[in-house]
Amino acid sequence: MLKYSTYQSIYDKPQATRSNWVDGIRSSRLGRSMVKIALLLIVLMLTGTGVVSAFAAASDGHDRTESSTFVVRPGDTLWEIAVDHKPRGKDTRVYVEAIKRINGLNSSGIQAGDTLILPD
Repeated sequence: MLKYSTYQSIYDKPQATRSNWVDGIRSSRLGRSMVKIALLLIVLMLTGTGVVSAFAAASDGHDRTESSTFVVRPGDTLWEIAVDHKPRGKDTRVYVEAIKRINGLNSSGIQAGDTLILPD
């Protein structure tokens, strides 16, 4: 028979519960400061997200009142329209994407009779 044993029961020790741990953090000065900092960071993130989305919505650089319209004729493609109407020196790919963004197009597919808003 064993004379000495290093066995220790896990059931003899009191288990730390989560509420005791949380209460300990809340009651300490450092814990209260951490909670205040976390809340401040959350508020700043939410505010920053709103500001960024407001600027992103207004930063497309094209005012619809300054844009012209174009009625698509049979056989026209978005690429040809962009080549014919883009400002000098502007990349055609960028202009095609601008036309798609302003008109809410998901693809380059257009049909005869469609009215497109062309950015200046």
